[in-house]
Amino acid sequence: MNDLILHHYASSPFSEKIRLVLGHKKLPWKSVLVPPIMPKPDVLALTGGYRKTPVLQVGADIYCDTTLICDVLEHVRPDPTLYPPHLKGACRIFAQWADTALFWAAMGYNLQPRGAAHVFAKAPPEAAKAFSDDRKAMSGTMVRLRPGDATSAYRSYLRRIANMADEHDFLFGMEPCVADFAAYHGIWYTRAQVPVLADILNATPSVGEWANRMEAIGHGAMTRLTSADAVTIAKGRIPRRPVPTC
Repeated sequence: MNDLILHHYASSPFSEKIRLVLGHKKLPWKSVLVPPIMPKPDVLALTGGYRKTPVLQVGADIYCDTTLICDVLEHVRPDPTLYPPHLKGACRIFAQWADTALFWAAMGYNLQPRGAAHVFAKAPPEAAKAFSDDRKAMSGTMVRLRPGDATSAYRSYLRRIANMADEHDFLFGMEPCVADFAAYHGIWYTRAQVPVLADILNATPSVGEWANRMEAIGHGAMTRLTSADAVTIAKGRIPRRPVPTC
């Protein structure tokens, strides 16, 4: 396949999920940094209107949503696998739960007023409002958990993950699978982006130890690419057949 180009920004949790998958599979990749909020003219030009982050570009082919991106990267480099054959269904179901219920509980906790104040501490006052308005426009009619409810749910979910991390180095065994990457990124945001709230992890030390092992995977070999160059690459390539899902 052509070069792997990831359109992302540094504090994006779902981008961190894919950056770690690239590191785990030891796939070299090119980094295109995109704005965290609209406008995103080059992103929309490539995706036909899809505005979420990250997006994976392979030549003229654009892959949106991290579940699909994981399938694409598994097709590019099957080993080490994200989907152990004897656990394929279980780890996929867990990953779906982690990318939805766990993630939104984590972010409801992370972006409570104290967390948001930390994130935007060095930004002008209008930046927090612009981010909030952007996310409301993106999520439409989705009902978000209130901070208190999110905190309770997050604590409960962390205990579930701790039960699994107590047994193995990773959630389903001695090697990471798609479930680990899906569970990690909301917790990564707590640790890396809102450390003032990271004391919620103190009650589940095995989660912290597991998260340290995930962090140690790293992002692999990355080089920078401009957004304009990525668009030029897409214009000059022919789309391939769709990549089969795993």
